[in-house]
Amino acid sequence: MAYHALGREKESDATLRELIEKFHANAAWSIASVYALRNQRDEAFKWLDRAYAQHDGGLIFIKIEPLLKNLRSDSRFAALLKKLKLPTT
Repeated sequence: MAYHALGREKESDATLRELIEKFHANAAWSIASVYALRNQRDEAFKWLDRAYAQHDGGLIFIKIEPLLKNLRSDSRFAALLKKLKLPTT
């Protein structure tokens, strides 16, 4: 995330690939958060769906996590909240 914020996309991409390689089985929430910050919505939702399937504890923060603000206007966000049995408002 820091590399992305600094505009160092090459390092950001490499670090994200490493995160996915090492932690794809138990860090789907974290990976989704990175994609959301990068405004890569399709990838973010793909990883949020994986987080749901993995029962990732990070999902308890879905309504308040500032890194996901880019996703809140997307209809898939409301659908995920519904799937989690959370209010959509």
